[in-house]
Amino acid sequence: MRRWKILPVIILCAVLSACADQRIVNKICLVHAVSFDTFANGIKSAALFGHFKEQGKIELQVLHTESNSYIGSMPRLNTRAKDLLVRGQIRMVLFGKAHAEKGTGTELHNFLRDPKISSRLQLGVVDRDASELLEIIKKYEEPYLLPEMIEQNMRNGNLPLMNLHVSLFNYYGEGRDMYLPYFKIDHGEVILYGLALFRRDQKITEISMQDAFLLKMLIQNSKNGTYKFPAAGKASNKQGKDFILLRSIHSKTNYMVNKVNPIPSISFRVKLVAELKEVPEWVDLRSEEQLSQLEKTMSIYFKKEIEKFLSLLKENKVDPVGLGDIVRSRSKNWSAQDFEKIYQEIKTTVSVQVKIVNTSG
Repeated sequence: MRRWKILPVIILCAVLSACADQRIVNKICLVHAVSFDTFANGIKSAALFGHFKEQGKIELQVLHTESNSYIGSMPRLNTRAKDLLVRGQIRMVLFGKAHAEKGTGTELHNFLRDPKISSRLQLGVVDRDASELLEIIKKYEEPYLLPEMIEQNMRNGNLPLMNLHVSLFNYYGEGRDMYLPYFKIDHGEVILYGLALFRRDQKITEISMQDAFLLKMLIQNSKNGTYKFPAAGKASNKQGKDFILLRSIHSKTNYMVNKVNPIPSISFRVKLVAELKEVPEWVDLRSEEQLSQLEKTMSIYFKKEIEKFLSLLKENKVDPVGLGDIVRSRSKNWSAQDFEKIYQEIKTTVSVQVKIVNTSG
């Protein structure tokens, strides 16, 4: 009997809470994305937020402000908003190219300390002022377009797994560097170009989606990623290159530290199981001989591409693969400063084995 008396009270409290939440939602602005750009005297910040008009409909708006530091940006944005800006629902943070090159450490440190910021938040870099991209998202009327674009390309494309948690781990962890999605704006459209590579908190360079596939293969399983492979054969088109589009079904990379001192030597053994999605007419998928030859050709090609990619990383002194961490795990006297001095001299050898299965034209 006591349970039956308590039940109506619980239901009433739930109804009242729902009404209270509805009133609160109507008086606040949920911030969906923020951007940070550099200008002469400090930081330009912008926030993309929504006004709830009616059930299921949100009117997006972008506010801009300038401040001499990250800490003053949100209060300044609040002075321009009709309702209170609430950052608990932020799912995207964008850095303009110039700001990312100058350094993002202050923002990263404050994201780490802010309990209202979700660890699943996505970070990204834009090839120009990041606030321009927020204005484009406003026109699209899709507040979560960018994080959903990133997540879709992590599941089905060439992007490795990323979020704030992973980025902070790479930023604060010894012997590794951060990487973030890199966006471009082309004729008013958003393009997910590839990855921005960092040294500590500063963007150094960017890589294409093709190279992002190689990075994903080296640090994670590249399942569902795609790669355009140049093909050549006796019956190929003489006027131009033919290409084969392959999709990764599974990949695995094993590391072996052959030597730690004085200059580390690391071997990579990569296994890639893939299917062919698009092939030139001259490729006969029913021919075991042709498929066997393709596997050998692809193995050699990926070996060379990974070697070129590792050379690019060493040339730019960025370590998204985490070679420093790999060496650190085998050394008792490892130091970040010493490793950074010899990073460009590290010897790396690569072997790749490609297996083609489930081919489809």
